Amino acid sequence: MTSSSSDEPAGGAQAWWMVAALFLMYAFSWLDRLILSMLVTPIKVDLLLTDVQVSMITSTSFAIFYALFGLPLGWAADRFSRRWIIFGGVLVWASATVACGFARSYEALLVGRVMVGAGEAALLPAAYSLISDAFARDRLTLATSVFQMAGKIGSAAAFGLGGMAIAFATARAGIDLPFHGPAQPWQMVLMMAGAPGFVLALLVFTFPEPARRGTSAGGVRAKAGKGAMRAFLRQNARLIGLMLLGTSCLSICGYSMTNWVPAFIERRYGLEPVQYGWWLSAMNLIAAGSLVVSGGIVDRLYRRGMDDAHLRFYSWLILGLSPVILFTFFAPNVWLFLACYGVVQFITVPFMVYVSSVMALLAPNALRAQMLAMFLFVFTILGLGAGPAIVAVLTDHVFRDEAKIGQSLAVVVIAGATIAFVSLRLSLRYLAPAVARNRIA
Repeated sequence: MTSSSSDEPAGGAQAWWMVAALFLMYAFSWLDRLILSMLVTPIKVDLLLTDVQVSMITSTSFAIFYALFGLPLGWAADRFSRRWIIFGGVLVWASATVACGFARSYEALLVGRVMVGAGEAALLPAAYSLISDAFARDRLTLATSVFQMAGKIGSAAAFGLGGMAIAFATARAGIDLPFHGPAQPWQMVLMMAGAPGFVLALLVFTFPEPARRGTSAGGVRAKAGKGAMRAFLRQNARLIGLMLLGTSCLSICGYSMTNWVPAFIERRYGLEPVQYGWWLSAMNLIAAGSLVVSGGIVDRLYRRGMDDAHLRFYSWLILGLSPVILFTFFAPNVWLFLACYGVVQFITVPFMVYVSSVMALLAPNALRAQMLAMFLFVFTILGLGAGPAIVAVLTDHVFRDEAKIGQSLAVVVIAGATIAFVSLRLSLRYLAPAVARNRIA
């Protein structure tokens, strides 16, 4: 049976306030990155872009630099103040988003998105490291699930408030702004999206940084020696490889939908952002609620002795929702599609929750943020970098019809979910023994 060690933190009010502050910053980061997906049509028209160029701006450029900067920032989060790392990252991405509103060319907008990606890379490794040190292991999945909800709350805000912001900006098209001149509506929306970050960055100073817990896979206070990462990866190579494969496929599904579902709704069902924005918000809020429910279930299963509960439950979830996955992008009307889209997100949203919880159980403290940064590197390159681009390539060069973007999304999501299910089932062979070995050691 699992049990919490006596030196584990209780996760009281102070820890939950820390989660709340990190939650707000993470939600803002998602609003910041996703609102661009609702601006695809006006940006394409204004800057004369193709779908592939749009995917470079909305996902690929962001993803490459998010991934590249995540590795050194994960290393830094294992050694230096995580609060200051997050503070600097929020300021960078807020400034870059506002700068995107000043872009007047494809190249300028591309550079702005690169800087947004570099700034946002600071948050997740440091945030998950803070949460892992503030909560006991059998309460950790719930805490990380609450934090991860911010992604869907931010998505809801992007689609809901984004629709309102677009309508507000459209009514003031061409208005003269200081240091800018006449502004397009999409430019004003990006400026409005970036501005709150300068205030939210200060939230990191409203909570103390929790002490780093010294539990390691060998039961000894971990040291970040040169061979520590290599030894950990060697010992858990099969498990980590299968986790990377399965969860990366789910990240490809999730990011592909996030980037292209607004365009799919516009092209397939003929709706405008102001019409569908609030409904996408509602589906994202439902997906956010599912995170907390599933996180509580996993913690309960873990406390009852199921050492592989995190990945076993995830595989059950994929299998149970497979009929919906197969049907979603063939729904005959927008209401049925939105209902299915909300359900499919039950499997595409929580992959980082389960990865971070498993790493908290297995990885030495001095390697934890680096391990999470490594997973984020792969998720970002394959999920955010390649996923939306694959959809664009299928649409432009295989189906050769913008109206068939639903078929492209169906190919990516069905294939990704299938590979993920097989990978997670195979990983169960290694997860329970690794958790037991870590506890005994």
